[in-house]
Amino acid sequence: MNVGGNNLRTGLLLLLAAIIPSVAAQLILKEAMIEIGAFDTQGNIWEYAIKLIHPMVILGLGLFGTGTIFWIVCLSKLELSFAYPVATIQYFLIFLGAWFYFDERIPLIRLLGLFIIVFGVIIISFDKELK
Repeated sequence: MNVGGNNLRTGLLLLLAAIIPSVAAQLILKEAMIEIGAFDTQGNIWEYAIKLIHPMVILGLGLFGTGTIFWIVCLSKLELSFAYPVATIQYFLIFLGAWFYFDERIPLIRLLGLFIIVFGVIIISFDKELK
């Protein structure tokens, strides 16, 4: 499938519209789990399930749903072999969010892995067939 300029532009906007709520969902769900606490595998599963009926969990899942709708529409405009690798930019954004919002320690090996992923996305973006 050769993607024309207008379809490419629209597809990339839809891809961005899919990525943003998905990243927000991950960060919101992490915050919710910080509030709720760790899942005790030896405890009462029903008690924990009730704790998951939490406004932030519901919001996070809703954002995942929103991102999925945009993703489905995006796939009507872009080739999956292009859109999926570019969507991995989510890794970078979630990585930044984890560091910035949750003060997570980022080991050098994870940073190296992230740069390899981002470099791969840049290579894919130069695909001449899509232009």
